Amino acid sequence: MPMVILLMAVVGLTLGMVLNRHSAEQLLVTRQVNAYTEHHAGRGLQEAIGAWLRMQNGREISEVLDPDTGHAMDILLQDGSIVSVSLIDAQGTLLSDLTNQGEAQIAIGEPALEALSETVSAAAYQKLTRPYGPIGVSAKTSPIEVLRAAGLAVSADRGLRLADEISLLQRSDDPITRTELVQIATRAGLSSEQRGSMLRIITTDIQIWGVVVEVRGGSGLSKGRLLKRYGGITRIRTSTGRTTTSNVMEIGSFYTWKDLGIDSETVDPTDLY
Repeated sequence: MPMVILLMAVVGLTLGMVLNRHSAEQLLVTRQVNAYTEHHAGRGLQEAIGAWLRMQNGREISEVLDPDTGHAMDILLQDGSIVSVSLIDAQGTLLSDLTNQGEAQIAIGEPALEALSETVSAAAYQKLTRPYGPIGVSAKTSPIEVLRAAGLAVSADRGLRLADEISLLQRSDDPITRTELVQIATRAGLSSEQRGSMLRIITTDIQIWGVVVEVRGGSGLSKGRLLKRYGGITRIRTSTGRTTTSNVMEIGSFYTWKDLGIDSETVDPTDLY
């Protein structure tokens, strides 16, 4: 009798190991398929956005987006479904990885990160920093915590006034220009050297963009209904060709790409990191 019980236990353990191994293999295959699908979907979307950018004839991205939603374009699929693409300024966070930056960028980036870490919680610090892109933070969309950290890196005694004035300017619907930043810095009493540092850490040249893709049904009960929402972070740079005077916007690969779900009405750019 003990031998029978022992044999049944061995058989049970063996079956359990086989089933667990099969389940793990299935999970691995599923992940590989999903990764393959997302990779090619991202590449296709990258090409579509790249074509749309080339059609803008050098205009600023902010000039061709819907000012309220950031809507850029719609893609009509064969089944009638509509893919809507929106772009969001996602450069309102400090660059956390300064490894490949020059001396001037590191000299302003390090104190900004230190100031941020001293004024916000560890969780907020993670949310207000990013590991990629240029060192400059967006003058238009950076939250006050980021602006103050950047301002303190520029000037220990005048940085907070600088940040508060930029934050006040953000409430306007108009784009913030480089000239306006210089004027604010001058009113705050910054020296010419400090103004140069400010323009390195606070910028109007936005390169890091959040891409939000919404898929809506085209027929039947799902017509017009939001079915899927995806999003990610990419870099869009403007380059001037040698044979033309027009500026051409070029999109890079996606840093991130994820399923955002359909429950929330809006998307926070930091959710895309």
